[in-house]
Amino acid sequence: MSSLSATTFKDSHQSFLKALDVEGIRHSTRMQFSQVPMASGIAVEIMVSGGWGVLAAAVLAWAHVRSSRKINVTLKNNKTVWLKGYSADEAARILESADRITVIDTEKDPDA
Repeated sequence: MSSLSATTFKDSHQSFLKALDVEGIRHSTRMQFSQVPMASGIAVEIMVSGGWGVLAAAVLAWAHVRSSRKINVTLKNNKTVWLKGYSADEAARILESADRITVIDTEKDPDA
């Protein structure tokens, strides 16, 4: 089983994890400790057991709901890609080559 590290920022954490839950994608929050204050998001480990296409569909659906939602993918070669305007198949190939993703929602979820 593959896994992918994600960091959720701003108001994305609850809604993103809920989107993963809806698709049955397993995940766990990782605790990160530092000796100094840090401005950081919440680390999540995503277990990819149903294939990259399932994850791609879930993250694209999450981002499509509101224009304030963004997914930034850092590839294994350290290049970054905003996951916007890609088909599910293209997004699956990008995610399969990813080292980690950053999940951002710049607006508070009205349902939270």
